[in-house]
Amino acid sequence: GVGGRGAQSRGEAVAVAAPAHAAAWTDVPSAALKYDGTLDRVDFGAKNAGWAVGAAGNIFGPQAKIMRWNGSSWVADTSPASFTPTDVAVADANNAWIIGYSLFGTTSLHWNGTKWNQVPYPLVGFPTAVSAAPDGTAYSIAGIDAASGGPSAILRWTGSGWVDPQVPLPPSSSITAVDVRSKNDVWLAGTTASAGASVTGLVMHFNGSTWKRIDVPGNMGVPGFQGTLHRIVVNSPTNVYVLRVRQNAQISNAILRYDGSSWQTINTPLNAAGIGLSSDGANGVVMLPITTGNRSQYMHYNGSSWTTLNGPARSGTVQATDADWRPGTTAVVSAGTASEPSKKNPFIEYFS
Repeated sequence: GVGGRGAQSRGEAVAVAAPAHAAAWTDVPSAALKYDGTLDRVDFGAKNAGWAVGAAGNIFGPQAKIMRWNGSSWVADTSPASFTPTDVAVADANNAWIIGYSLFGTTSLHWNGTKWNQVPYPLVGFPTAVSAAPDGTAYSIAGIDAASGGPSAILRWTGSGWVDPQVPLPPSSSITAVDVRSKNDVWLAGTTASAGASVTGLVMHFNGSTWKRIDVPGNMGVPGFQGTLHRIVVNSPTNVYVLRVRQNAQISNAILRYDGSSWQTINTPLNAAGIGLSSDGANGVVMLPITTGNRSQYMHYNGSSWTTLNGPARSGTVQATDADWRPGTTAVVSAGTASEPSKKNPFIEYFS
C-alpha cells in the first residue's frame, strides 16, 4: 500500500523496476461517475463502508452527487436535498454524514444504513469539515471559509442533531481541521491570534472529559497575512500530522508532526502547497499538492522520507482533492476532478 515500513523501498523500486511491477495509482471506473461535475471528498469508516461526494449543476440548481462503495464497485446514492456537499464522514456502514450548502443556507445529511435523511445544520457559518469515528462520534466545523482564519464554529453529533460542544478556545481563535478517533479521542487544529500581533498554530485534544490545548511552535504570520492548518491526521496520539499551508504568510508549506510531546517541521517537496492529507494506514501520510497538469500527484511521507507518484493521464487539468486510507487494507482511495473547457470529469483513484 501507500505507506508502512516498506514504503521507502517501494518508492525506490518505482525508479528502477519495470513499470508493470511498480506500485501505482490506478483509475477506478464507474458508470456512476459519468456526469459533468466534481468529486471533492472521500471517506472510509471500514473496509467496505466508504462514500465520496461532489456536485453537478450550478449555484441556482445544485445537484449533490453521492457515491457509495458497495464492496465491489462505486454506485450512486440519491440525495434527499439539492445542495453542494463540502465534506463527508463515515463511521460504519450504518452511520455516515454529509455537510454542505445551498442558496437557502446550510445542509446536512445522515445515513442510517438504508437511506440519507436531511438533518438541520445550525446556521453558525459555512460548513467546511466533518469527521467521524467507528464508535459513531462525529464533529463538524463551520466558518467563514476554511482558509480565512475568520470566526469558526465547532459542532458535535448527539445521535439526532448537531450541538455546540463548548470547546474552551482562547480568544481570536479559528478552528480549520478535525480528526475524530473515538468519543474519548478528538483532535482539532487551527490558529489563534490571542497575542494580537502574530498568529500561532493551535491543536485541541479531547480525552473524553477535558480539552487540552497543545501549542504549535513557530509563527504563522500576522492577522490578514497568515498561514492555515488545513488538515489534521491522527495515526495515534503519539503520531499526529498537521498540514500547514503558507497562503500569503512568509513561511514554508509543511507538514508538522507531533509525537505526543514535541513538534517536528517537515517541509513539503518543492515547497508544494497541500490541499488534502490522509493517513497511509501506517506511520505516515499522503499529501495531495496543487497540480496543473494532466495527472494527479501524490506526495507520500512514510515517517522519514518523501516519495512522489502520479495518477493516470487524463484529458484536461487534473486535481485530486481528497484521499483516505481504506481500513483493513494497505490501500488509499482518492477523489478528484479532471477539468476540460467544456466539462468536468470526476474520478476515483486507488493505490494498493
